[in-house]
Amino acid sequence: MTKNLLGLWVASALAAVAISAQAHEGEDHSGAGLAASAPASPTAPLYVSIETQLLARIETSRVRLETVPRTLRVLGRTLIRSEREATVTAPQEGRLIATKDYSIPALGEFVKRDQIIAVVEESIAAPDLVTIATERARAASDLRQAEASLTLAQREYDRLTKLAGVVTDKDLSAARNALEVAKARRDGFVEQVALLDAASTTGILAQKRRVIRAPLDGMIARTHVTIGENVSRDKPLFQIVDTTELLVEASVFENDVAAILAARRAFFTVEAFPGESFPARIVSRGATVDERTRALPVLFAVPNAESRLFGGMFGRVYIETGSEVSGIAVPKSAVVDLDGQPMVYVKTGGEQFTPRSVRILERLGDRLVLADEETLKPGDRVVVQGIYQVRMSKPLPAAGDSSVR
Repeated sequence: MTKNLLGLWVASALAAVAISAQAHEGEDHSGAGLAASAPASPTAPLYVSIETQLLARIETSRVRLETVPRTLRVLGRTLIRSEREATVTAPQEGRLIATKDYSIPALGEFVKRDQIIAVVEESIAAPDLVTIATERARAASDLRQAEASLTLAQREYDRLTKLAGVVTDKDLSAARNALEVAKARRDGFVEQVALLDAASTTGILAQKRRVIRAPLDGMIARTHVTIGENVSRDKPLFQIVDTTELLVEASVFENDVAAILAARRAFFTVEAFPGESFPARIVSRGATVDERTRALPVLFAVPNAESRLFGGMFGRVYIETGSEVSGIAVPKSAVVDLDGQPMVYVKTGGEQFTPRSVRILERLGDRLVLADEETLKPGDRVVVQGIYQVRMSKPLPAAGDSSVR
């Protein structure tokens, strides 16, 4: 009986070995098989089915060779032009009143030059009438000084006007603004003298009102007043800014100064408006390189008629240096960073996408110019939308292998 049990055990063991061998038939357990399971190369072709391409809305674009201006890219910050900014102060102590002719403008409201923006009323009792005479004499003296300043400002403006084409527009604009300020100052004292004359002849209680007008077209950037408020003389009431044209202040490193001297055009971009650029022109540049940063300050003027830009915004200035570069232009969305190496995904078959390393020659806002090298050629189709889905796809299967389908 022992012999029968031993024979049965041997037969069972042989059957198990046979079944195991049949179950693993055709499998390779050598080192080559282990090597096949190693991670795929970063540049190995990827498989993306037609169905996945449609569902993920993967889009490609055929690239071509282009010649574009070489640009210098620097950081910039928007500023309000000093001649387009004004702080309106109270001309006298009194109370802000409302009339049917105006309403106090709100924050962010646009006002026109000479528009009434406030009225200050002051009540004068009889005991104060003696003081009026003193104030009247002081105002008359101020008026004479204002008239003298106006005469000088008029002469300077006339002189610069005759030199138009020789002097800069900035100097002419500054002279014009100085003339207008002198006129406004003279007119203010004329009105003040007239009010003092009237107050001194109206008896026990006289009232004088000062109408405050906007000195320029612009937007109310700050407001510090409400109707009925008592204000002191020279108290700031409003800040008005004209933002139809802004300045952009940038710092150009001394190694790149030659690019500024040869600059033809420039444009400004901000992250608030991706894919858009605002034309810019060089207004002025500094005369001295900063000792600490080794950079030269440069000012650009940027039109802002639609008031989409605001003072204090940061962005990038792209300056065309006058030279050109040839390469393959692609949308910025087509290039991804893979461990510090720029890559694109080229469609090399109906369901095949191949990662290719590229070299960036130039950055042009929402486009990049890549080197025309073996990895990328004109006519190739690169992924411009859905690049994440392509990047996460599995490597292309070997011939006859349907494991990824």
